[in-house]
Amino acid sequence: MKFYNSNEAGEVVGPYSHCVAAGNTYYISGQVPLHPANGQLVGSTIQEQTVQTLCNLRGVLQAAGLSISNIAKTTVFLTSMDDFDGFNEVYSEFMGTHRPARLCLGAGEIIHGCLLELDAIAYKKGREQE
Repeated sequence: MKFYNSNEAGEVVGPYSHCVAAGNTYYISGQVPLHPANGQLVGSTIQEQTVQTLCNLRGVLQAAGLSISNIAKTTVFLTSMDDFDGFNEVYSEFMGTHRPARLCLGAGEIIHGCLLELDAIAYKKGREQE
């Protein structure tokens, strides 16, 4: 296994890594809308927070030598399913024509009062086994 962390996604604040590669599969830890430089919550709307969360995700992907097109599946936790349409609008734009599998569900509470958290599983063809 190989472990990756990214300054573009903020500091890891617990006993985990931003991303773990096991063979050709990459497991990306939950990303939230905290600014990587100062750890502060970015935005008050689901759209603003989704943009920051996806920017953090992109930073982790880049640290592991991946891009959006490597994402096979995402899991999304929203504190309110009323935010689904706003989230989906930003997520769709971010993903472009790439359409990974996805699970989206309501969560009671997310750290730091965030409106969402998103994790991902990615795949990189031809990657050397570790």
